[in-house]
Amino acid sequence: MTVLLANEHLDGTPAERHRLHALLRGLRTGAAPAPLPGITFQTLTHLLAARPATVDLDLFRTGYELLSTRYAEIGIRALLPPQRVWVGVRSTAAAGSAQSFGGFHHPGQGYRHLQMNAAITLFGNLSGHTTPPTPQAVALDLLRAYAHDCLHFGTYRRYRLGPRGEPARVQYGINFRRLDGTTYSLPDPPDARRTRNLGIVMEGATDIEATTIARHTADLHGLTEPPGSTHLTKYAFADVTGRLSTDDISTARRTANPYLRSLSGFARSVTSRYRALLDDLTETPHELHHLLITAMISGDLGDLNAWLDARHGPGSFARRFRAPIFSDLDMRPTA
Repeated sequence: MTVLLANEHLDGTPAERHRLHALLRGLRTGAAPAPLPGITFQTLTHLLAARPATVDLDLFRTGYELLSTRYAEIGIRALLPPQRVWVGVRSTAAAGSAQSFGGFHHPGQGYRHLQMNAAITLFGNLSGHTTPPTPQAVALDLLRAYAHDCLHFGTYRRYRLGPRGEPARVQYGINFRRLDGTTYSLPDPPDARRTRNLGIVMEGATDIEATTIARHTADLHGLTEPPGSTHLTKYAFADVTGRLSTDDISTARRTANPYLRSLSGFARSVTSRYRALLDDLTETPHELHHLLITAMISGDLGDLNAWLDARHGPGSFARRFRAPIFSDLDMRPTA
């Protein structure tokens, strides 16, 4: 297995880079720990080969072809290997808890850049106490999660040795962090309508790509209604295809269901704020979204900065996103 990806770079002296490479090799080639406690995992490779009745494999394969084409267009050279994706299929958590129901909004899952693997869970009750959702609903959620983590996998990263000798990620896409933990932009306030935080910008852009792929996949298979007729699947289908309305988000927030509350929280704090930022900056949000995505993958902010400066004045990226404590010097690679 390749220890260092084409979009990953190491900073420092030759000795420091050698140490970084050795540390990443140990994390990425050693035995993978259990990604989340209390959950039984299979690799995505094993899951798909087993042809489970719970997943519509034709639907997933259609989506895989779409995401392969789309991600090649925006500069991703390779997708996250399915053998590096751990899929949770069962849980020992009590029914009704946040940990018992799987899917994109299950707590604690996601891409792990140091280990170069991902943990996701199958949509539905992992404790097995209710009727499982339709195979189409499970496949679309699995596709969305995989597409999301493939983009994280393909986003530019730059590492330095941290103060305790650990690998420290000092650049991720268009975002930057100092070794003392100071980030380029500040967290959004709880009541923010649009984001000024680059972590939220990149998470929102990533999930727009993933839900667009899921929506096009559903459309190709003629799925214009939520697979299944439960209250939860209605919201989950709108979420996975990027069609949640403001009313959907508000209603889901008020339910007692922990999965729907998590779904609503992500939509409010990530998706809605990212879309509002695009609308605030341009009348052509698709154009700006494309510039953001390609800058994330390349790690080069040149075209994005030029586009923003031409419309909002010189230094507009820093003026909008940079925290006062952060400086341009903090962004420069070391020798």
